[in-house]
Amino acid sequence: MGGRRERATAMNRALLLPVVAACLVAPVSLGALGGQRSRAAKKVFMSVDMEGITGVVQPAQLGTGGFEYGRAREWMTAEVKAAIDGARAAGASEFVIADSHGNAQNLLIDQLPDDVGVVRGFPRPLDMMQGIDETFDAALLVGYHASEWSVDAVRSHTMSSGALLGIRLNGAEVMEAVFNAAIAGHFGVPVAFISGDRAAVTQLQKTLPAVEGVIVKEAFGFHSATTVTPARGQQLIRDGVRRALGRLSDMQPYRLKTPIEFEVGFKQAIGAELAAYIPSITRIDAHFVRGSATDMVQLAKLVQILTDLAPVQ
Repeated sequence: MGGRRERATAMNRALLLPVVAACLVAPVSLGALGGQRSRAAKKVFMSVDMEGITGVVQPAQLGTGGFEYGRAREWMTAEVKAAIDGARAAGASEFVIADSHGNAQNLLIDQLPDDVGVVRGFPRPLDMMQGIDETFDAALLVGYHASEWSVDAVRSHTMSSGALLGIRLNGAEVMEAVFNAAIAGHFGVPVAFISGDRAAVTQLQKTLPAVEGVIVKEAFGFHSATTVTPARGQQLIRDGVRRALGRLSDMQPYRLKTPIEFEVGFKQAIGAELAAYIPSITRIDAHFVRGSATDMVQLAKLVQILTDLAPVQ
């Protein structure tokens, strides 16, 4: 998510510490549960990041002030429109789109269809999945990237490229797509589709094999890749979403057994030091802390707080 919320303030910590302390309970193991859905997808939720958008490989495309950021916003918006077109072709008629990169104000909303809802701005309780609830039939992940510990992946990181080393849920390291699939699963909603580079797609499919994946670029490294053109990427996404929603009965919500044990790593040791001040969170080494949360809704809030505790210098 490219450097969002990478500032820690004493005011935030003072306000949020009592809330965090009340949220923590004992851990159990990871599990995937949930039954299949047989109905067609009518209501679709879409979470959109930027590092996995066609053509995006460098910081110059990822934030305000970059020479190609304006173009990348256009590519991102066009891929959302392509996903909407593919979903409509599969019978969907209602959409909520969560802009989930950087300041969450990347999508050119005046270019989107006038019958969709758009979630913008941070902070928000469900982070990249804000707006989802049990009324949705499917979730789509557009423009996603691989996890912090990946190689041969464009802009790989987990939640914060500047602050965090990674996140483990019940002992298993997770990418943002898996974390967000678990939020969707909390509400009984399956993730049906992901687009991004090869590493992002294959990582999610290791956890959720039925998910339809569209690869728009092949990474050479952190800041380089072979990419398809924007027009080709849009066509691949349009067709991929249509295929995904056409076989929604193959998809299952990804649920974690609760309460959920988590570990969060910080790139700077002081982040772990500060996080360990929170009651019921334990520092396990120089960079990682451990705790537990009752469910993914609490955990989504808590991870945002922990990210803000970590100063970026």
